[in-house]
Amino acid sequence: MRKRTGFLAAALVVAALVSSGCQGETEAQAPVTKLDVAADAAFRGEQLAAFALVDQAGKPVTREELLGHALVLDFVFTTCTGPCPRVSANMAKVQEAVKATKVKLATFTVDPETDTPEVLTKYAAEHGADSERWRFLTGPEEQIDGVLRSLWLARAKSAGAALGMQVTHSTRLIVLDAKGFVRGMYDGESDAGVEAAAARAKWLERNPGR
Repeated sequence: MRKRTGFLAAALVVAALVSSGCQGETEAQAPVTKLDVAADAAFRGEQLAAFALVDQAGKPVTREELLGHALVLDFVFTTCTGPCPRVSANMAKVQEAVKATKVKLATFTVDPETDTPEVLTKYAAEHGADSERWRFLTGPEEQIDGVLRSLWLARAKSAGAALGMQVTHSTRLIVLDAKGFVRGMYDGESDAGVEAAAARAKWLERNPGR
């Protein structure tokens, strides 16, 4: 069995540190949970679970379609009034940073009941998403939860919360290699996180066997 103790210990903290109201992790928690490894680090974590979702155009998307190149992914929901707008703006910065490469981006909604393909189409346009590179994914909740679990993450829904604060989730930028293995997690709310995630993805794209 592949040794993964260090990753599991850190990632379980990610899943456990779920705060209320779509809040990002606190600064005190961040160094423990973000796994912000160097661009050329040998670290390799869990593999993204298989899934069957649809993108903002309503086209079916599976894990296999996203594999083959380095991938940066995140989790948001479109009605969020917390950190999601900032995270999505930072994903747009990642898109710009990797435009000369074949690195892919994927945003998974954590509120699929609200975030239909039509809603995601508008949201993608608002963030300048290149539909050939950056996919926005929605579908059955069990599929979303399966993806989250494979990364040792979770979401929490609060029925009594105000609109925009009804789902709690990770705000990390997660970088995967061409085979879908986690190679780092970075602060999705900071410029430093953007730079580190983009650098990691570009290094993995240049070094697919490393």
